[in-house]
Amino acid sequence: MTTARVVRYNRRPRLGLSIVELMVGITIGLFILAGASMMLTTQLGDNRRLLLEAQVQQDLRSTVDMISREIRGAGYWSNATNQVWKPTVTNPYSAGPLVATANNSSLEYYKSLEDPGLDNNFIDNNEYGGFRLNAGTGTIDVQLGKGNWQQLTDPAVLTVVQFTLVPNTVAVDVPPSVPGGAILKLCIRDVTLTIVVRAVHDAAVQRSISNRIRLRNDVVKASCP
Repeated sequence: MTTARVVRYNRRPRLGLSIVELMVGITIGLFILAGASMMLTTQLGDNRRLLLEAQVQQDLRSTVDMISREIRGAGYWSNATNQVWKPTVTNPYSAGPLVATANNSSLEYYKSLEDPGLDNNFIDNNEYGGFRLNAGTGTIDVQLGKGNWQQLTDPAVLTVVQFTLVPNTVAVDVPPSVPGGAILKLCIRDVTLTIVVRAVHDAAVQRSISNRIRLRNDVVKASCP
């Protein structure tokens, strides 16, 4: 008689993830990815704004330095020593070296560009200087010779919101050289410069600067304007 052997196999549970567990894992991963993307976007935006701020600040400082350097030389006369020996000779460039508009958005001046001893004592066309606000382009323009205006600031980088140049004069008494002589006035002049700009690509990036520019060429007159 043959005895049949029944072999039983123990079924082990299969290892793996159920569809619910997989969906939960994907959802958590998407949340993590979204958070990381937001952090990256914020970092890139902050970095872009810092670069814009640095560029605007650098361009603004360069503009102020150039304007200040030019205005300090307003009224310069290469034959100024002639006034020492010939009191009747006057500086032709000081007749109106600072002419501002009604709203102080532009300023014109004259200064000698000739070598000492070779000055013709006449304001030539190339000896006109000045700065103005060009509201149409949002730039500051510089005058390089009479009527020759060129852009000083880059309209692709910043827009000039405000630009004012306010001339000031302080009169100081000069004692007479001889007893009973007339008392003259030493006209000490300066210009208050104010500039407000904003970045073209981000209106939130806005900077301003103010500077007081002292002219080096004082004027001696019977009375100061």
